[in-house]
Formats: sequence, C-alpha cells, structure tokens
Amino acid sequence: MKLQLIATAIAASLLSSNVLAKVYDANVPESIVTPNNVESVYLGELDYKDGVPSQETIKKAEDFADVATAFRVFKSGIPVASIQGLLTGHEKIGIEPNRTIGISDNLLNAHSIWLTANTTTPYVTGEVDVKNGPVVLEVGTPLLGLLDDAAFKFVGDIGVTNPQDKGKGGKYFIYHSSYEGELPQGYIHIETKGYQHWLLARVITTPKKLDADVQALKDTIQLYPYGTEPNTNFINMTDVKYNTVHAMNHEFYDEINTLIQYEPTEVFDAEWLSMAQSIGIEKGKAFKPDERMQRILSEAAKIATADIRSAYHDPNKTRPRWDDRNYFTPLVDGHEFKNDHGVIHEENRAIFHFMATGITPAMKTTKAGQGSDYLVGARDINGDSLDGNKTYKVVIPSMKIAEKFWSFMIYDNQTRSMLETEQRKAGVDGLKSGQRKNADGTTTIYFSAEAPKGWENNWVQTRKDKGFNILFRTYSPTQEWLDDDPRARISDFIPVDPETEFK
Repeated sequence: MKLQLIATAIAASLLSSNVLAKVYDANVPESIVTPNNVESVYLGELDYKDGVPSQETIKKAEDFADVATAFRVFKSGIPVASIQGLLTGHEKIGIEPNRTIGISDNLLNAHSIWLTANTTTPYVTGEVDVKNGPVVLEVGTPLLGLLDDAAFKFVGDIGVTNPQDKGKGGKYFIYHSSYEGELPQGYIHIETKGYQHWLLARVITTPKKLDADVQALKDTIQLYPYGTEPNTNFINMTDVKYNTVHAMNHEFYDEINTLIQYEPTEVFDAEWLSMAQSIGIEKGKAFKPDERMQRILSEAAKIATADIRSAYHDPNKTRPRWDDRNYFTPLVDGHEFKNDHGVIHEENRAIFHFMATGITPAMKTTKAGQGSDYLVGARDINGDSLDGNKTYKVVIPSMKIAEKFWSFMIYDNQTRSMLETEQRKAGVDGLKSGQRKNADGTTTIYFSAEAPKGWENNWVQTRKDKGFNILFRTYSPTQEWLDDDPRARISDFIPVDPETEFK
C-alpha cells in the first residue's frame, strides 16, 4: 500500500511539473514579468518573490504613490487655495461677506500682499456668499470687474464687460442653482453652482479724477443679501499690511480642505476630489493626517513648490508669446485653458493661478481698443533669470501699441506680489510725466537698484538681494500689438554696464 501511494505521488508530481507544463506552456513576454530584484531611481532596491513584493517594497511604493497623489492635489488645487487665501486675507481685515466692499482709495502698494496687483487703478473687492440665499450687487459707476467661484472658475462679468451693463450700471441678482424663487425683473441675473465668490473690480478712472471717481463709487455701490436693506460698509485697503497668498508648505492642504468642506462638491473637478480623498481630504469628514501622512504632505508640498516655481524660469514649461523674445503668457488657451480639442492645459492653468488673481474671458483680448493684454517677463535676453544685482534696459517701440497706455509692474519672486522697494508704484507706465524718448521715437526703461542719473522717470527700482519678474500690460491694445507685428514688440531685458551705459 505504501509503495502504491508513493508511486501515485511521484506520478502526480511528474504530471504536474512536466506534462501540464508542456501542455499549457505559454510564451510569456519578458515585459510582463517582474524580476525578483529591481533597482528604482527614486525608491532604490525593490524586492519580489515570483512577482510578490516584499513588505518593505510595498511600503516604498505606497509612500511614493501617496506623495505623487498629494503632488497632483497641490498642483491642480492652486486655484482653490488661491481663492481661500484671498477670502481669508480680506476677512481678516474686516471684509464681511455680502456686507463689506474693500477699495484701495489711494491705490495699492507693496504693503499688501496680492498676486500681481498693479498701482495704476483702484481695486474694488468683496465676498459674495449665496449659501443662505441670493445676494444683490448694485453698481452705479463704470467698473471693470468679475465674479469667480471657489474653484477660481469664471461665473460672470461685472460692469463694462457685462453685455447687460456695458458700463451703465445696474442691479445684479446673484443666486445658487438650487434657488427655487422667482427671478426679479429689472436685475442682471447671475446663476452659480458655488456658494462663496470673490468679487474683483477696478475703477475706470484717470489720475486727475481718482478721488472723485472713488467717491462716486462709494455713493452708488451696494452689496447685501436679497430681501434686506442695503447697508454696505467700506474699507480702505491702501497701506494695509495683510496677506492674500496661499501657503507653499503642508498648510496648503488645510486651505483647500476648508473650501471642500464648505462648498457643494459639483464646484470642483470630481477626479481632483477623488485624489484629495485618497490623502484624507473628504467632504463631511475631519481632516486629521497621521504622522505618516503629515510626512507625505510635507514632501509633496516641497516637490510641488519646486515644480511650480520653475515655471517662470524653465522655457520648456511655458509657451513664448513671440518666437524671438522670452516673454510668455499662460492665457494662450483662454480663461478655461482649453485647446481646440477641449483638452485642459494643466501647466498653464497652474502657472496662471500661481502668479495672478481673477479670471474672465475679457482677459483674453481679441478686439483692438478693448480690455488689456499681458506679458510675463522672468528671463533676460540670454535666458537667465532676472537678477536685482544687475542693471537691465528694455526698449518699447515707437509704434503705438496701446490706445490708453502701457505699464511695467515689478514683482517679488517669492510672493509674486509687488517688490518691496522705496518706489511706491513698484513700476512705471506710459502716463508718467517727464519721460524721456529716444531720437527714433522709442522709449528705454531701466531696471536697477539705484536710479540712473537723468533717467529717473524711465526707471523701475529693483533690489540687490532679490530676483524679480514683471508684468507688461497694454491697456486697450492696438491691432498691431494683437497681430504681433514685429515692429510693435518690446525688446527682451538686456543687461547693461552702468558705467558705459550712462557715461
């Protein structure tokens, strides 16, 4: 009996190892087989046993996957965190939702940390929250404004670019899509899927009319919940030291969690919410990352910071406006950042919201004499990052490039807000009196830490301890500018030797 059992076992073993192997032998591609030992550039040695990863390999892979996911959440969440930074910053200085309007009566300056703000026109800002019902915004003077939701998506134009307002003014009735009441007649209706919104507008004025136009705005603008009495408060934001810029470390994730908890989920991209959920950020649940996840989020924020900060200075990350200059604009694909096939250019979207605030179709100018056009400059003619230790010149063409005026504004690479110098306007524009022109009709603008003698009115102050970037704006650009006529192009930043340039 024993011999029979042994023989049966031997036969079964032979059948299993030889006969079945031969009958069901597959041509297994090498590409689908994982060796027992793999060397990863990022994770080091990865060990397997016939395709089964070791516990150490599993841990390495999970950590890397979570860091990668947290990186995606950070980069795609920059618009959301930016809105949260704006709302929180303004609430801290007393701007109450649906009741308060902030105005930079005497223009903004470097005291206030705003992404790429300018010092040429007064800013008007407020928070519109329709969670508890519709909100009314009354506008009585010409404004150039917009309304963006918590995902930093465009909701509606306010003022001259609104087809019903066109600069005449009017009453805006802003309501959530769940509102079931009647829409009142005589109002400009704006429907939204979100609750909180950032109201941003600029007063259309001139330096001589600034005070009168700001007062006219205060006399006519109102923000209040529908069905209540108008009782708007005003805050002067000029010279107020406060921050509206989102965090660049692990605190970033707390900022986006705040809006994810408050807003309807349909405001945000579903796949982005899914990624956020996988790292512990989920609507209706407390965000309490454990020690491991805290390390993951900290590491992801470091990598995302390196990636997004490189955008200004890596020519492979941005599309140049012209083939012979280093200026670029992230608005190549319009305010939704979609190409002709409907595909979102995530890089351009992240870059734009990292450097700027406010999004509207009106920012992508296509018609001469209207709106404004933007160029970002961060590298000189040699491709090097702009350095405050150097002196640069930029030549503006003699051809008319703007119906109103052009403007240079200078920004800190760290904050993307106005560079802190002794120059209040943090830039120069074509309206400045006493500006020198060259014999050929061109205008040379100098960028340096100290004013070049005789060129003070053509000068933008830098700092020797700081790198910087700039925005060049054309207000009501001409057709030649929009057509990219080579004769209408400004020069790159050209490093010069002060001793020879100004001798």
